[in-house]
Amino acid sequence: MKKIGNAVYPLALIMLMSLAWMNVCTSGEKDEKLFDEYFSNAQMNEEKQAYITAAEWYVKAAEIKPDEDTLLLAAENFRKCDENDMFLRCCRRAAECEDCTAKPWVLAGRYYLDNDKAAEAAKLFSEMPESCRNDETEELMAEASGCFHTCYRTFNDAKPFHGKYFAACEGELWGLADAEGQFFIAPEYDAVGAYDPEEDLVPVCSGGIWKFVNEYGQTRFALSKEYTLLGSFGDGLAPFCRDGKYGYTDLDYNESSERFEYAGSFSGGVAAVKKDGSWYLVNSDLVPATNEKYDEIILDEYGFCAHEGVTEAVKGGKTVFLDKNGSEVPEKKMFSCGLAPVSAGFGEGYENEKGDIVIDAYFEKNHTFFP
Repeated sequence: MKKIGNAVYPLALIMLMSLAWMNVCTSGEKDEKLFDEYFSNAQMNEEKQAYITAAEWYVKAAEIKPDEDTLLLAAENFRKCDENDMFLRCCRRAAECEDCTAKPWVLAGRYYLDNDKAAEAAKLFSEMPESCRNDETEELMAEASGCFHTCYRTFNDAKPFHGKYFAACEGELWGLADAEGQFFIAPEYDAVGAYDPEEDLVPVCSGGIWKFVNEYGQTRFALSKEYTLLGSFGDGLAPFCRDGKYGYTDLDYNESSERFEYAGSFSGGVAAVKKDGSWYLVNSDLVPATNEKYDEIILDEYGFCAHEGVTEAVKGGKTVFLDKNGSEVPEKKMFSCGLAPVSAGFGEGYENEKGDIVIDAYFEKNHTFFP
């Protein structure tokens, strides 16, 4: 009996495995029949120009057997009835299929370009894997890049975006321009700072006299004192310079008693100041964030030090990154508008958040984008 019993167990196992395999085969055959049925329904509706119904049947077929060609057929039918969101969603799903080709990238990219959405096309192609690139995608990438970087007008000089505006120079005078390159504040000043949307203020200088104007160029209030420099408002304070010393003023021109060798604008709750030859961070109460002092704190063209909550500083020849409390944090690339400056190749370019270079290193120097 023992020998017979020992033989029963392998036999039972084989029978169970056979049944399982039969179930798998039966299930596979059932799925194949359903796929064929759905695909046939889709083709029939497409022939009758019932495009939305055809697209839905193609999607149902792709749910059974995810396939790039089936999903692209669904996408094309959605496109024919102006269901553009579903069209793009099907293109995205097709691009995620195993052994994806360039087809879904080309289809979606061409849609963006045909609808004057070059920025979206450029972003799409920046995410495309190397295996999907071919001559057609390279041409579309170049077209998207060319449209995306087209200048609406030229300026003699310009600063990076801060909020929705950037300072731009026409001739020898400065104004405030928008993303279309149109002046929002006419170029009639010797200098222009960053616009603060909360207070609706931007510092401007004309004939050596500084004042604050709103986004329409109207003077907000008269100054009771003359300043040799006014910085941008942030956290209710703006830096100023008078008689070679820097301080801060509020909206009522109540000046701080503290004076510095330099004072920057507030952003993210901190500003950079210099005193007795050293740099440090202060909060809106003008209290040092920590006792740490630095050889230099990196500022942008408007005098801001913190971007996305991170400040770059130099101490003893070493670069460190600080949060708003002055604590050191790991290096963080300064992303804005989805891009960050990076050194690569023969110069500097921009990379996306995946680390892919999306603007080649054609430049000797670049800056962070500010939305």
